[in-house]
Amino acid sequence: EHHNAAMVFDPTEWNIPQGDFVKQDWNYSIYGCDGLEVDLPDDMPKPLGNMMRMHVYVDSDHAGDEITRRSRTGFVVFLNGAPIYWFSKRQTSCETSTFGSEFIAMKTACDYVKGLRYKLRMMGIAVPEPTYIYGDNQSVLANTGNPGSTMKKK
Repeated sequence: EHHNAAMVFDPTEWNIPQGDFVKQDWNYSIYGCDGLEVDLPDDMPKPLGNMMRMHVYVDSDHAGDEITRRSRTGFVVFLNGAPIYWFSKRQTSCETSTFGSEFIAMKTACDYVKGLRYKLRMMGIAVPEPTYIYGDNQSVLANTGNPGSTMKKK
């Protein structure tokens, strides 16, 4: 039915661009990560094969719906460079700022990634690296990526 449609994948390995993600020490943050570990069951399968690298692009449009003024969340999840999941849905709350709608979009994407990482590990797929999440709102990125930051809006 869609005779003109084609999906093209880039077979090259995705590498993290230098400077995109600066390593932070969260041990001394106000949120406290001392002793924080991922709780995995003892009977989980042993990872086989190559490791998987995950990255996500997340965005929202503030008050995009002209009638209800609700924002829309959207994100795409890539596993080793191939898109495996996309999400686009109107947010349930009506945010008064771009920061609020972008923050909700980031939280939605993080919640999904947390569950996906657990599922992949339970299927015996190695995901040893952190998931790299890209966003376009500098305030949200600063508040979520910096351990010394406190939640402040402009």
